[in-house]
Amino acid sequence: MNEPEKQTWVNAILIDRFRYVIKGEAEVFFSYFVYNPDYLQFQHIKNKEDVIKFWETFSNDPDGGGTEVGLMVERISEEIDNKRLMNLDIDLSEEKPEILVINDGEDSIDVTEFPYKVNAICLMNYNEELENLCVDSGGKKVHVDEGNELTLYSSEGTTKLNC
Repeated sequence: MNEPEKQTWVNAILIDRFRYVIKGEAEVFFSYFVYNPDYLQFQHIKNKEDVIKFWETFSNDPDGGGTEVGLMVERISEEIDNKRLMNLDIDLSEEKPEILVINDGEDSIDVTEFPYKVNAICLMNYNEELENLCVDSGGKKVHVDEGNELTLYSSEGTTKLNC
C-alpha cells in the first residue's frame, strides 16, 4: 500500500466517504491496517470538525506488512457484539454496521465466511478469495486495476464501472 498511486486512491475514497459525514448522512469509524487485531485503534468521525481533525493527523505512509483481513473482521464483529469498538466505548450492536476494507489485494483472508456485511476495494491486485467472501456476506467488492479501470463484483454479477 506504500505506493503513491494506491495512496491517491485511499485519499479519494476517504474524501468521498467524508462528504456524507459533513452532510450529516453518515459516520465513519476509521482504523489503519495493523498486523495484530489487538492493535486496532479507531477514530470516530461524525461531523465536519472531526473530518478536519482527521486530516490533520492522517498519514499516507502505512507501516507495511501483511494484514489478515479475516481476523480483523472477526475481531471487529466480536467487539460490536460486546458493545464496544476496541478503544471506543460505543454500542454499534443495533446499527448493523457495514465494514469497508481498502487494501491492495495482497493480504491474506484466512476465514471461510464473514460475520458481517463486508465491502472491499482492492487496489491493483485482484483477490478472488476476498471477492467471494464479500459477495457471500451480502457486500460488494470493487477491483481497481493497474489501468485504473474499476470492476464491481456483487451477488448480481460482475459490472465494469466508468470513472
